Amino acid sequence: METQNETAPILTLRNLNMRYGEKKALTDINMDILPRSITAFIGPSGCGKSSLLRCFNRMNDLIENALVTGEILFDGQLNINDAKIDVTQLRRKIGMVFQKPNPFPKSIYENIAYGIRVAAK
Repeated sequence: METQNETAPILTLRNLNMRYGEKKALTDINMDILPRSITAFIGPSGCGKSSLLRCFNRMNDLIENALVTGEILFDGQLNINDAKIDVTQLRRKIGMVFQKPNPFPKSIYENIAYGIRVAAK
C-alpha cells in the first residue's frame, strides 16, 4: 500500500489503551506519526515506550494477558487492531528492529525457519 499524500500521517493513534491484566501500560494515546520524519519516545524505564512500539505491528498479541483497545490507522485507512487483519501481512509492512534479540516463543529451528515459511506463502 503506497502512501498517497506525503504530509498525511502514516500512523494515527486514536484513544489507544493497553494493559497487562489489571496493570495499565498506556492510557488514551492520540497522535499522528508522519512519513519521512523522526519520532522519538523518551521516558523512564516502565513508562510504556516498548508497549507502544509493540502495538504498531501487534507484537502484544503474543503476550497472553495483554489487551489493546482503540485504533491505530495505518496509511489513514487500515485499523491494525481489527480482528480481520492478516497480522503476517501487517508485519511485512511495519517491521521492528530490537535492541536485543526477540525470538518468537518457539524452538531455535522454528524461529529460523519462520521467515522462510512466511515468505513462501
